[in-house]
Amino acid sequence: MRRRLAALLGARPPEGTGGLLAATLVLSVGKGTFLATVMVYLLKTAGLGTLAASTALSLWGAASVAVAFPVGALIDRGLGRQAGALSAVCTAVLVPLTGQVHTPWLLMLVLCAAGGFDSAGNVVRRGLIAGAAGSGVKGLAWARTVTNVGFALGALVAVRLLSANSASGYALAYGVIGGVYVLMAVCFLLTPLGARPGPAAATAAGRPGGEDADRPRARRSGGLLALSTAILTVHTTLLTTVLPLWITEHTDVPVSAMGWLFMINTLITIGGQIPVSRLATTTGGALRCFRGSAVWTAACCVLLGLVSHVPTGVQVAVLVTATIALTVGELLEAAGEWGLSATLAAEGEHGFYQSACVVGEATQSAVGPLLVGSLLTALPVAGWVLLMGGIGTGRYVAGRVLPSARAGEVQPAPSL
Repeated sequence: MRRRLAALLGARPPEGTGGLLAATLVLSVGKGTFLATVMVYLLKTAGLGTLAASTALSLWGAASVAVAFPVGALIDRGLGRQAGALSAVCTAVLVPLTGQVHTPWLLMLVLCAAGGFDSAGNVVRRGLIAGAAGSGVKGLAWARTVTNVGFALGALVAVRLLSANSASGYALAYGVIGGVYVLMAVCFLLTPLGARPGPAAATAAGRPGGEDADRPRARRSGGLLALSTAILTVHTTLLTTVLPLWITEHTDVPVSAMGWLFMINTLITIGGQIPVSRLATTTGGALRCFRGSAVWTAACCVLLGLVSHVPTGVQVAVLVTATIALTVGELLEAAGEWGLSATLAAEGEHGFYQSACVVGEATQSAVGPLLVGSLLTALPVAGWVLLMGGIGTGRYVAGRVLPSARAGEVQPAPSL
């Protein structure tokens, strides 16, 4: 135990990524504050109706999907830092503007544009870190860990902001968050990562048919990775939408228990993501993690489906167990997704593969809550069976991301 603690305290991010990770931590505090308060702001301060507010946030997600692949192409052409800086500056203008504009259609437009530019910066960060000296999986694990720490701190700030619930408070907070995006823009310009196309990329471009020969392979693998990610990241919908819904409608457990369940998820994620990512440093290990995550997420579905059929005293234990299973699935999915995107990418392809992951994640964020929530509301029993069938489909698709992969060749998920 002492050795594990010493190893954890002595862990260091990949060389050259420190500045970008530090800026990511600061940005995550601001973004966590924004995302935790924007829905309440839209409803109570901006005066939007439920449909209009939901549409505005859906437009944020839709814009994220739309920009991912074009930005990935810019990264692979050696323009990642410039694209990231420009997107961060634009977001720095749009987020504060959210606190100043109250006209519904204009507010929707602002949030749509802000979502697109924010997503562009996210793709750039991931692409630059994934291409860092062969340490992409480790770097992305660090990025997710510091992001979770930042979101947790942002949630604490949001509590204070929501308690005050004043228009001037939101305007001030969103202005400060805009300043954080400016800091991110400066970091993009100063980072040594992605300063120029790698020599391997230049050589491939100079070979007759070099890039063109690999393009169909990359498009197939990237497309399947995006599709499987869109399905297997259903753990985010389960945590943020289904779990609160199920506790409220189908258990006798106080709704305040959600805070403790979120805390369990956050603490396990912060402490476990870097160690779990070590299982995904090879393509085979990443694929086992990615597919294995489906088993843990499905186990969470089984537990949540049963929770309303057990005594109240047992419901708490079932919910805690379901949250732990969900979090293990989340850790494995993230590690596998990063491992595949980092190890499948040749030099000059990191932007494309990271954008494929962002497309999958953004698609789940945009349509998952409505689709899964509606399914389980309409079919409280059969809906869980259908949802697990969908997760199984995602596991099958993930097994086809590697051209040579066969379902029978994939080893069981690693035990933790």
